[in-house]
Amino acid sequence: MDPSPRNAQPTKGDVATALALGVVTGALLTTAMAFAMSVSTSGSLAFFVALVAFVASVPAWLVGLCLLGGPLWWWLHRRGVRSPKAGAAAGAVLTGLALAAALPSHGHLLRADIVTSPWAFLAGLVAIGALVGLQTIAFAYRARA
Repeated sequence: MDPSPRNAQPTKGDVATALALGVVTGALLTTAMAFAMSVSTSGSLAFFVALVAFVASVPAWLVGLCLLGGPLWWWLHRRGVRSPKAGAAAGAVLTGLALAAALPSHGHLLRADIVTSPWAFLAGLVAIGALVGLQTIAFAYRARA
């Protein structure tokens, strides 16, 4: 038996709030990671790199969650899969697929002179995708008083 009762049917407000929370979380974690990974190579320009990462990641997370995450979430919900672990797995897989699709046209932006390790940056984004998926599902299906 699940020790924490979860809401079986989130409201539209819960869904919208969970998706918005996912966008903000994804963008802020992406910004923090870009800053941390660019300090050693970019020095004082790391703040500019972080600003560019934030400006670019807000629409990327918004589009990704609305076009990929939302439909997959609906599909999982219809099949009764509502655990945060499923959300984390879905977030990691969808982020990895989105990155694989974007690399051919935008891979030149991951130059080694900006970010210390482009592959570590991509792995970090997949981990952020897992955290966003976990948080989004956990928030939407949270227990209410």
